[in-house]
Amino acid sequence: MAEKNAPLKDDGIKRKIRDFVARATAVGLHTSISDIANRVGKEVGVLDEKWVKYTTIEFHNGLNREFYKVVPKKDRVVFIPHCLRNIKECKMPIDEDGYHCLKCDKCVICDIVKECDKNNMKYFIVGGGSQVINIVNKYKPKAVLGIACFNELQMAMEKLGGGSRFPGQGVMLKKDGCVNTQVDIDEIREKINM
Repeated sequence: MAEKNAPLKDDGIKRKIRDFVARATAVGLHTSISDIANRVGKEVGVLDEKWVKYTTIEFHNGLNREFYKVVPKKDRVVFIPHCLRNIKECKMPIDEDGYHCLKCDKCVICDIVKECDKNNMKYFIVGGGSQVINIVNKYKPKAVLGIACFNELQMAMEKLGGGSRFPGQGVMLKKDGCVNTQVDIDEIREKINM
């Protein structure tokens, strides 16, 4: 039995944040997302900057969730950051549409690609936000799932908008940086399968 005052593990924190976001988006927002993210941090008892950022992304996700879910999977695009690849082992070729996974099973990108294939979803392995915008303009998807660090997700959400016009979902990296980053594959599967 867990202690009543034991610190929450990441999954518990994520669940609490998502529950709060679901309640807040159901009644409407009357303040800025960053103010709400800070309030959630205080209520959940986690004031760490990473959780404030996670909450901010989850609010964007919550506001766009229903619009995203109605778009058929074949009309969605998944953007995967190349920084998730195993840089020492990766032999992916690259062109103007990004990297092309060889499905070697040496990094998490292979798992994401297989999930996209299973769900008949187009995906791109990209280097950053400007490449995402170029691909969106070229292929004109109806919805987007972006996997990235907080700053890249924020930039994409601001440039692409959201709502019924262009719904999106974001999954923030667990460990960011420009190489050998990490992500929660279960979060990605959940958003792909919405």
